[in-house]
Amino acid sequence: MSDPPPVSRCHPIPVLLCASAIVLLGTALIDPPRLWLLLIPLSFLLSAYGAGTLMGRFSADTLQDIAAPTILRTACILGVGFAAMAPVAAFCSMGGWFQSAGAAIVACLLYGLWTLALSDRRVPVRGSLLVSLAGGTVLGASWLLVWLWATIPPTFYDELTYHLVIPQRALATGKDQFLPWVYHTAMPHVSDLLLAWGMVPAGEVGAKATHVSLWMLCTVAAWGLAETMAASRATAWTGPLAIVALASSPTLWFLGTLSFAETALTAAMVTAGCLLFGAPAVRPWLALGLLLGLAACVKLSGLAWVLATLVAAAILGWDRRHLAKACLVAVFCIAPWWVRAWLGTGSPIFPLASGLFVSPYWSESNQARLKGEIPPSIQDLGLDGLLRLPLDLIQHPERFGSAGDAGILTVAGVGVLAILPLLARLLGWTEQERRRADAAGAFTWLAGLAWLTTSTTVRFFAPALVLGLVGLVGITARLSRPAQAIVAASFIILGLLGSSRFIEQQESVFSATDVALGRETGDAYMTRRLDQDAAARFVREQVPRDARILFIGEARALYFERDGMAPYPVSEHPLAQWVIEAASPETLAQRIADEGFTHVVLNVREFKRLHDQYGLLAFQGPDAATLDQRLKEFPRALTPLFSKNGVYVFQVNQVRHHSSAVTSDKEGTP
Repeated sequence: MSDPPPVSRCHPIPVLLCASAIVLLGTALIDPPRLWLLLIPLSFLLSAYGAGTLMGRFSADTLQDIAAPTILRTACILGVGFAAMAPVAAFCSMGGWFQSAGAAIVACLLYGLWTLALSDRRVPVRGSLLVSLAGGTVLGASWLLVWLWATIPPTFYDELTYHLVIPQRALATGKDQFLPWVYHTAMPHVSDLLLAWGMVPAGEVGAKATHVSLWMLCTVAAWGLAETMAASRATAWTGPLAIVALASSPTLWFLGTLSFAETALTAAMVTAGCLLFGAPAVRPWLALGLLLGLAACVKLSGLAWVLATLVAAAILGWDRRHLAKACLVAVFCIAPWWVRAWLGTGSPIFPLASGLFVSPYWSESNQARLKGEIPPSIQDLGLDGLLRLPLDLIQHPERFGSAGDAGILTVAGVGVLAILPLLARLLGWTEQERRRADAAGAFTWLAGLAWLTTSTTVRFFAPALVLGLVGLVGITARLSRPAQAIVAASFIILGLLGSSRFIEQQESVFSATDVALGRETGDAYMTRRLDQDAAARFVREQVPRDARILFIGEARALYFERDGMAPYPVSEHPLAQWVIEAASPETLAQRIADEGFTHVVLNVREFKRLHDQYGLLAFQGPDAATLDQRLKEFPRALTPLFSKNGVYVFQVNQVRHHSSAVTSDKEGTP
């Protein structure tokens, strides 16, 4: 790789310090009580830096060919560090020693601080310093927006049902729980476990603060990769322009503010791109293997991204020996998840390939319900739908899942990546540049094919979205100066529009602008947005910590902070079989007690929604009316403790006590 002159790229120290200062100052001005939360992403990033530096010592060729100091090198160290901490968290949680993972991360934090203390901290010459500070301002502005909208009490359905419940229960029990009625717990979910770092000091908001650090890595890696793809044509504005391009996509803003697993997947893939393109003369197999392992351990779809990355590496000249070593590292990371799923469900990739692997926890009805709630695949779209897909992604983003507004620039970027091998030959690029174009094109086609054949949920394609935008920035560097100025101005306009659309969509869905800007307290926001907030508060304050709760019509168990059974809507609720087997509401209550439950939470409005949409506890056959009546009379066999907003808390007893409710808003039970 021929490096550009040192003054043509921003120096990482002033860039990152300036960006951090922007976030610090903005938080101090907008919502000072959140200032201390900044210690969470800072400490997690320092831990990743320590772990990444340590991995570099085990693999001497990891980063040697990357000019130092650069943003690219920083991104590689941070990304590899995150990837190295992930299997530690997974192994400790599966073994029942989850708290030990925290000790390992603290050790990495101390090592990171020690490494930074001994590092070269000389700042660049004045001219380069000024442009680095300007670039840091752009990066810091994007970080601040994500920070403000991320560190608010979570109300997103997926966060309340599993993304944040998984680390919460792992901290409470010391072990990652497998819950057959929440199929996500059987799939790889190491990114959720990592959120426990911030959950220890600051609960759910602290977990979101940890998530922000993953998005920070994505932006730093995108910056470094853009400079690398621009090669000798990179300027001090190449990296900041990549950040502006990312801002054009509301999908990517949501990846930074909501606890999507795709954020960690994107961070792993973009960092892998930094390794492959940034150091062509070396084969950092350990680092690549860890990144591939991280991708495979955050989502089942990560396997497709692993395959696409391996093909890209082979095109770039990686030999079989180094690819095999990287694969072995990745298999070492993912194998425990496969074994765990196979032992728990009978399928190593549960719930995928349900026709190949028979599981008692997954049926055709489960598959039908799951398929009904996700965007269609290529089989459902047909040829006409496939041809219209790029236009539909722009005109009808609501069809492509939550956070489905990718943005016109992002769609264009993916399209350019797909035809990049052809463009490279038409434009007479050098042999090395053509090889890079071939690798990027093959990666996009393979990942895109996997995406199309599963579900066209936009955020599932997030790594390619980021790489497409980065590719556009790299191509922009090849244009003439006037053309670059025009394209940069277009990027800035689209970046501002994308940011504005994100805020509008966020307000429309979550109504969180006031709490994000410190004009509303978190408690007031939850009371306004969550019908179960009062009941959850009652459970936290009045119900014993060793209670076990059966949730009926309520899958959002996060704020109750108790062990229990809260089946995800597409799963079968065990209560259905218990209703069938019971002879009366009283014997049903006895069965609930025999199953170990001490309390019941019933959300009437949510039950009706899930009943109508997913068929929750919808009985069929000649006895359906009798079973429905038995279920309706079931609460009368329990002791009412609390009710508000249509959410009830009951105590399970073998003999019903006819005491009045402890707290009630006069609503009758159903």
